[in-house]
Amino acid sequence: MNKKKTVGLIAITNTGKAVLQVRGDFNMEKNNVETYRSATQLTVHGSIEDNETEKDALLREAKEELGEEFANLVQGSPLYQLNKIKNEKISVINFGIRIAEKDLDKIKGVKIRLVSKDEIDNIKELKLSDRLTGVDENEIVMFRDDIEAMKLVFEKFD
Repeated sequence: MNKKKTVGLIAITNTGKAVLQVRGDFNMEKNNVETYRSATQLTVHGSIEDNETEKDALLREAKEELGEEFANLVQGSPLYQLNKIKNEKISVINFGIRIAEKDLDKIKGVKIRLVSKDEIDNIKELKLSDRLTGVDENEIVMFRDDIEAMKLVFEKFD
């Protein structure tokens, strides 16, 4: 079994808000209905391919998901490692980055949600049953490991 390797990024604005992606209704890359519709996820998240470094994968995913302007912003900014999880099944590394709120206009093609530290306790955990049905778009619903990364980014940038 191949180990799944992923990289993630949470951008936090100079006003203290985490910038999160909201999953849409359709996945253009897979040409299929999106799973976990309306769930909230890290600013950037994706797989690390065999020939990539963590940073190369992060920049590629940033460009694919949020556009070249945002990827260039990431490339020119200091990255702070939030956590790294490694076991026999997965290898996950998440980074944090500080951006100016005015740079949110560099994000293209996705719906974003700004979340403050005060909202952490209101975040709900995604369930397997949400995979096909999606979630209420008015709630913040995330995978457990993403919630943990959110807590870490607010600790790091507090």
